[in-house]
Amino acid sequence: MTKTADKKDDYTRLQNLNALFSVIGSTSTREETLQLQSTLSFLRENDDVRCMPVKSFEHCIDQVVRFHFPNKRSFNYTHWNARATTIDPLWVRAAVVEFVNSFQNIHRGLLLVSGLRESMLNRSKRWSSKKEKCYQETRNSIEELVLHHAGKEQNLNVLFF
Repeated sequence: MTKTADKKDDYTRLQNLNALFSVIGSTSTREETLQLQSTLSFLRENDDVRCMPVKSFEHCIDQVVRFHFPNKRSFNYTHWNARATTIDPLWVRAAVVEFVNSFQNIHRGLLLVSGLRESMLNRSKRWSSKKEKCYQETRNSIEELVLHHAGKEQNLNVLFF
């Protein structure tokens, strides 16, 4: 019996990150990327908990990054797990500004944002057009904040997964 992937499943998030990295300049081959996808599928099938502890999820993200960028030990990124915080404009702004400030003397950086959509669901199970609009506005505001606070010489990217 195999488990189906759930949108809220941390393994699915890791697989999405793996797939995204494979198309944005990773040093990994197609076969290596598929091998990691298979490994994550195997882990999901053998884990009854669909949401990992925060520390485990952070560690797995670090491993996926290092898998795709092994020669770039100084690959500058930070992960913001939106499920672990309140999605309020003030807190979102503070988190983004903190991210940009952490890259003050660095020319290239990547902000990984996970769980934003799920955190906006609150307790309801339905995704409405109003929530979709709010989600898109929040994403846009995060991107605009990064652009606004980044230095002219900086290349900071935001990746939602």
